[in-house]
Amino acid sequence: MILNQLFIFLSFFIPIKYQCNCQNEFRNSENKNSIIFKGKYKKSETETDTLWVSHNDTIVFKKEEVITTRPCSNPELSTKYNLITPINNAYYFIYNEKQQLIKEGKYTYEYTHIGATKKSGSFYNSKDYHYDSNGCVDIIYYTADGRNHKAEHFDKKNRLNKIRYFDKKSSDIEKIEIYKKGKLKETKIYTSFNKYYTIKASD
Repeated sequence: MILNQLFIFLSFFIPIKYQCNCQNEFRNSENKNSIIFKGKYKKSETETDTLWVSHNDTIVFKKEEVITTRPCSNPELSTKYNLITPINNAYYFIYNEKQQLIKEGKYTYEYTHIGATKKSGSFYNSKDYHYDSNGCVDIIYYTADGRNHKAEHFDKKNRLNKIRYFDKKSSDIEKIEIYKKGKLKETKIYTSFNKYYTIKASD
């Protein structure tokens, strides 16, 4: 029933074109003419429902104003968006109010990893996109098995600048790969919080 209602709404989709002043053609979605507000539904049990949704859609998201606090800083007012009726095992592409892709991943009600089952409902394997002031991708955060996995940093030409890898249990940095003009230069392997050794990349 929920799928049918959502399909009727998403059938009247709105095409959105990306606008970015980046110096190359790097895009963080299928293509620069990706369409928001649409659904591709599975035809068999081996396939996955795929949904393109936007924070602008009040049928899909509930908008809330919340106060966030951080150590050594004043409380700030921020906006939080919650899926109203998430579809289990659907793969989402989520866009913000600027029509920028900010998250993609599969939503699951339950997720089991190493014998432990979580039933809170979330994107346990996903990618979160962050943008600079020019609207170009700055950092992509990866979540794997519900834990921080890695963060890819990009320069102004959208080339890899560095990749930080995290320990899934503690979220401490395990290693950092440093890139120059998109090519691996060196890797820092962390042995403790602020101690590491460096391995130079071979030419």
